Amino acid sequence: MSRISTLAQNQAVVARMLQAQQQVADTQRQVGSGVIADRFKGIAKDANALISAKAIEARTSSYIALGTQVGLRMEVQDAAISNLYEAAKSLREDLLGALANDSGRTLSVNIENAFGASKSVLNTRFAGSYIFAGGRTDTPPFSAVDVPDLATIANPITDYFVNSQQKPQVRLDQSLVIEYGVLADDLGQGLLASVKRLAEYDAATPFGTNLTPADEAIVQAEIANLDQVMSDIIQIQANNGLTQQRVEETIIRHEEFDTVNKGFIAAIEEVDIAEAISRLNRQQLAVEASYSLVRKLNEVSLLDFI
Repeated sequence: MSRISTLAQNQAVVARMLQAQQQVADTQRQVGSGVIADRFKGIAKDANALISAKAIEARTSSYIALGTQVGLRMEVQDAAISNLYEAAKSLREDLLGALANDSGRTLSVNIENAFGASKSVLNTRFAGSYIFAGGRTDTPPFSAVDVPDLATIANPITDYFVNSQQKPQVRLDQSLVIEYGVLADDLGQGLLASVKRLAEYDAATPFGTNLTPADEAIVQAEIANLDQVMSDIIQIQANNGLTQQRVEETIIRHEEFDTVNKGFIAAIEEVDIAEAISRLNRQQLAVEASYSLVRKLNEVSLLDFI
């Protein structure tokens, strides 16, 4: 029997059916992956904009990660600086107590305590690095072993600070470089100089049960020195806080920009899932209709019209 439909008609219907099948496959992939296309040719008109946006996203993420790491380090710095201030304050109070009680019995222990607390702070480590060492992050910046070592008269206080003078910096934007480090000698030299003078004096003429006029003189002198030391530490901590705030503000700015940029990227490459599912349902109906049409065309013959 001869078919009513021509070869051309069959080919056109089959072509439309194959096209509908491809549309269903594409939409199913979009629903499954959540993106419009897995290759740039699928979003050709927006490809350049997407490439640029993703490059910016990677750079911004790097700045945020660096800033977060620096922020954590600066929190450790802030805590360490506070501890050094407390060490200076405690030594000053011990000296005032010695004057008030006219007794030097505990001053040797007080000097030991101040030395130990100061050394611990100055040799603080974060993420495996000495944070007050400048560029020499693998070397403890304060090298005195103990109080007798520090009390060696031949060695000036500067000999015990081996940090470099290079403060760490971080780039948090294309045009923004922030210096965020604190050096051990800037932070602790004043306090350890007082400890050294007291230790040298105690080694030569030990503090006794009652203070001598010479004892009182050095104690009073170091109380005055410690007043300045504490003031200097407060200033260093304030500067550290200002830098920390600047880092935090920069991170927030990058995070806000990153949110906007991610939205721009999503608008280009991500699928509206609800719309895609609705479209998929329509396309599946179209495929089923094309199957039905092809089947009917194949079933039609001249007998139907005789």
